[in-house]
Amino acid sequence: MAERVIFVDENDQPIGAGDRKEAWAKGIYVRNVRIVLLDENGRMLLQRRSLKKAAFPDRWTSAASGHVDEGEAWDYAAHREMKEEIGVTTDLKLIGETKIVIDTDDEHIRQFIHVYEGTVDSKIKLDLDPDEVSETKWYDIAELKTEIAKTPDTFTPSFRELIKIFY
Repeated sequence: MAERVIFVDENDQPIGAGDRKEAWAKGIYVRNVRIVLLDENGRMLLQRRSLKKAAFPDRWTSAASGHVDEGEAWDYAAHREMKEEIGVTTDLKLIGETKIVIDTDDEHIRQFIHVYEGTVDSKIKLDLDPDEVSETKWYDIAELKTEIAKTPDTFTPSFRELIKIFY
């Protein structure tokens, strides 16, 4: 059975739940969490999305991310996604919130996003879910901004916005 994500209105008020692909097709807002992990030198851990991903496969994005499921709290979703995608458990703090709209030919992605940040040792052992993540890489934030400017399409649109807003 497909996961059921929370559907919300333009003011982030719950209006139901359903499949995220239904939300994308109909332009319904959903809740999403982004997890930014920094190391002891302030470098940011990025993941390259698996080729199996429906949205933006093979693009770089934050260490972990995902939808808030029906009946789930924001912070619980952040910790769940981080554990599922990269096998990490660490303290996270909410650093901000934003709203994004991404329209493609056949999808209308609307998300309220809570961005969480945590710190981990750069030598941490990651346990990548191959259905979610193909590889990871540590980036100096200044170098990351340069790379995004040079090759924006190698990063997800929402990650580019996250960097612009929060870093």
